[in-house]
Amino acid sequence: MLKSTGANQIVGVPSLMRKIAEHALENGEDPAQAGMRRLIAIGEPTRDASLDLLPSARLIEEAWGAPLYSTYASTEIATTFCECPERRGGHLRPELLVVEIVNDEGRPVPAGETGEVVVTPLGVRGMPLVRFRTGDVSFLMTERCSCGRFSPRLGPILGRKNQMLKFKGTTVFPNAIVAALEGRADVAGACVEVGKSDDGTDRVVVYVHVKDPSVDRRNLEDLLRSRLRVVPEIVLVSEAEINDQMYRPGRRKRVTFLDRRGE
Repeated sequence: MLKSTGANQIVGVPSLMRKIAEHALENGEDPAQAGMRRLIAIGEPTRDASLDLLPSARLIEEAWGAPLYSTYASTEIATTFCECPERRGGHLRPELLVVEIVNDEGRPVPAGETGEVVVTPLGVRGMPLVRFRTGDVSFLMTERCSCGRFSPRLGPILGRKNQMLKFKGTTVFPNAIVAALEGRADVAGACVEVGKSDDGTDRVVVYVHVKDPSVDRRNLEDLLRSRLRVVPEIVLVSEAEINDQMYRPGRRKRVTFLDRRGE
């Protein structure tokens, strides 16, 4: 489709961009020769708290030979936070939206501190929303952007508030586990499942599909230990098994987190 239409930009979910690139390579096509000028990511984070590209996002850029831009939006907020060419966070459009970062008590926190993203869209008339709690965790940057704009910028989404796990004394988000693993070129997919242990603590299991069956599980454990300081249980599964976990009928996005704590 890209070749027949002459398209030079892709807007899509990063994991799907990577899958398309891998499919092209497997079929003798080089996605880096497709002439893409930029890639616009939706639905999944591409950066960490330091605004550095996640390893998996870097693989996507290398595969397509084009820069990857982050966005953040939802149906309720009726607008989007888009990165400028400097790619240092998503700029707020103050005429369209009021944004706050709040703590567990619902009180705004200073710029740079992490909390829940709360928004008040100014252009929604059919169903006005005031201080809508998104459930997403991020932070605001208020210093002037190097592009010259003074508008506040929203940092990367670090995780969902209701998905935050306390594992071995460390706070960790499932998407951080998935991002760390999928930063390896030989990892084709990962999915986190959490349940309750007998002692009431979170039991975290990560299902991983690797392209090379000779990959040692200990290498994956060392990677997670270096990135997250904790090592959940890792189960190596087939491509069919990981696809059954991640791609559910009727779901537009892939599923990378299964919460079994209430079962």
